[in-house]
Amino acid sequence: MPDKAKRAELAQKALDAYLQEHSGIRRWCYPPASDDIGESDIIDLVTDLMLLAEMKGYEPRGLIRKVEVHLQAEAGPS
Repeated sequence: MPDKAKRAELAQKALDAYLQEHSGIRRWCYPPASDDIGESDIIDLVTDLMLLAEMKGYEPRGLIRKVEVHLQAEAGPS
């Protein structure tokens, strides 16, 4: 399994492709000035992934709970 840095790099590529497809049109008006990619961009992508999951028959809230558990397991002790 790839390490955290490799997985983050792949996630960055997915986010970049998502933002490119949206051609700069963002649903939230105020991304941080210090970064081209704001928290709201990540939230929009995750929201759209949950909408896709719902369309595929999954319950988004249940998936979010599973993601939280999975993240805690992979993040290890803080």
